[in-house]
Amino acid sequence: MIPIDIRKDPSQALEVVVFQRGEVILSEGQECPFFLVILSGQVMLSKNGKEIRALFEQDIFALDSLLLKEPCQYSAKAAQECRVAKYGSGTLDHLIRESPRMVQSLLVSVLGQLNRTTTNLLDNPQPLLADMERINFYKDGEVIMEEVNRGTDLFRLISTEGGLQVTRGGSDVARIVKPGEFFGCPISLDPACVKSIGESVVERYGADDLDSLVRDYPESAGRMMQTMIERLSSR
Repeated sequence: MIPIDIRKDPSQALEVVVFQRGEVILSEGQECPFFLVILSGQVMLSKNGKEIRALFEQDIFALDSLLLKEPCQYSAKAAQECRVAKYGSGTLDHLIRESPRMVQSLLVSVLGQLNRTTTNLLDNPQPLLADMERINFYKDGEVIMEEVNRGTDLFRLISTEGGLQVTRGGSDVARIVKPGEFFGCPISLDPACVKSIGESVVERYGADDLDSLVRDYPESAGRMMQTMIERLSSR
């Protein structure tokens, strides 16, 4: 954690801090007389060991704790190196008086996070646990898996803004939108290109991770085995 700047102007950040991947930004139950804005990088929020959402550049968090004057209800950890600005309650008062447009941006960010969190909880009653070393972040339009790739890596969707576009021969064939869903060559008979729509967070499993995958996700492992058997029998 590296503090960069400290200012007293209420419209400016109290400080800007650089967090390295894996560093804790907020702890669950921590007092938060401030709110935070991500300037760059990504942050993962979790509650009781369950990941509830990934945050990206310009997303805001800890605002609920500041307004409700309650301890933070979740923990926040840097999913990759990130710069985070800390603002006090004076900044919020200043924005309400002087910059309604900024207040609107705050509300849009918070409502967007609420929508993503609700979707994740409804679609995934089980915790979306992830190994930070396997997590990858993709920007809008970035390719996650090439159609020509016939490797053995398996992928699991953690969160996404617009879903993952699946194409084959340049034509759309599917859309992956449900957090926790697996995809990749081992569980697909036909090769396909997978591309991120908006920003997405994906966990990647290599051959060395198969033991933990089978232990934690036996149903997906069974499906993968069945697909590989079908491939072998068709040759």
